[in-house]
Amino acid sequence: MFETIMDYVLFLSCIFLLIGSIYISVKLKFIQFSLISNLFKLFSQSLAHQRSNPQENQQMILPHKALFTAMSTTLGISTIAGPAIAISLGGPGALIGFLFTSILGSAATFTEVNLCVKFRNKLSCGKIIGGPMEYLKVLLSQKMAKVYALSCCILMTAWSGAQANQLAAIFDSPLLGDFRLPKEITGFIVAALVYIALFGGIKRVSALASKMVPLMFVLFLGSCLWILSANIHQLPSLFATIFSSAFTPYAMANGSLVGGIVSALRWGILKGTQTTEAGIGTQTIPHSMTNSEDALSQGALAMISTYTAGFMGFLSGCVVLLTNTWQDPEIPMGISMIATSFYMYFSDAGLWIITFCSFLFAFGTSLGNSYNGSQCFMYLLGSKHIRYYFAFIAVVIFISSISDVKIIWSMIDIFLVFMAIPHMCALMRYAKTTRQ
Repeated sequence: MFETIMDYVLFLSCIFLLIGSIYISVKLKFIQFSLISNLFKLFSQSLAHQRSNPQENQQMILPHKALFTAMSTTLGISTIAGPAIAISLGGPGALIGFLFTSILGSAATFTEVNLCVKFRNKLSCGKIIGGPMEYLKVLLSQKMAKVYALSCCILMTAWSGAQANQLAAIFDSPLLGDFRLPKEITGFIVAALVYIALFGGIKRVSALASKMVPLMFVLFLGSCLWILSANIHQLPSLFATIFSSAFTPYAMANGSLVGGIVSALRWGILKGTQTTEAGIGTQTIPHSMTNSEDALSQGALAMISTYTAGFMGFLSGCVVLLTNTWQDPEIPMGISMIATSFYMYFSDAGLWIITFCSFLFAFGTSLGNSYNGSQCFMYLLGSKHIRYYFAFIAVVIFISSISDVKIIWSMIDIFLVFMAIPHMCALMRYAKTTRQ
């Protein structure tokens, strides 16, 4: 009962975020489309700068590394499992709501990153203090900034644990046979790696992210495109099914009724918002550490993260539709559907591909979320006790990996509401002047 109530609370919050994204898109004349041609130019410029100008400031990172660090938090297991869950609960038409959220949400991503670069504080020692808290205290109030920081700190810790929980379940799957790992071992490895990496600060976090993100993106994307190309003749009927499902409810093999515009939007928008994190503000923390002073360019570059998450999620959804794993009642909902789909086309190699990708997704997201949470912790209590937070989050990751924490995650999601609503209000308030 509680989980059902929370689903609707979260859905209504996501609807508000979507409305806010539409408002921002209109105010900014749909900047997410007009700046697309500049995205790759900005990205290549950052790469060229890295090769020709080694960075000296240890507290700042290059624009593309800020992007990769933000992407490491966005591209988690939920990126590939979320669409499968949305389809299972809302029918194939949920992918429309998913795409709708990704496209419109990119305008919110542009605005929030634009703000974080403008309002960040640079200390005399070179250290950067940034993130949503810095502009929320100006646009709303100091109290709302602290509420956001507390909520974000708790949510990031919980999401890090959730990633470890899903990863531990994958490595402990019977499908891996003699290679399966006990959850305790997986939890300890992830907790230890995150703990060590966090002490390296933004430099170490961004260095790891800049290596993991391209690798997991290419590996997962290539596998999905291979499956789609093998079924290219079915793509027209697949897209027709996605659109028709959004307006026509029907029964699944297990007797559940899915589909229809309400069901499609509810689950597509909910999972799309959780996947892209557009408008929530969490992506701004690593972006505020960039050495770029061009807020508009950094905001434009940040949209790559939202588009990438949306694109990967859409491909993941298409794969489970083509392989029909979403209608098999014997397959657990979520990442198991993707694993089964990969197994159908790549045999045992498919299981190793999804297992390796899941490790990169889960570790990258746990690390990125933990870093974001640490910045919120320092905003509230300073840096003196940050080592205790690092130890705490390592313990949470380990405990989460060996526990059944579904109810806890449902309860924790309430903090997403405390973050998302005031944050979107600030973005909408600022939308008129963002491009000035």
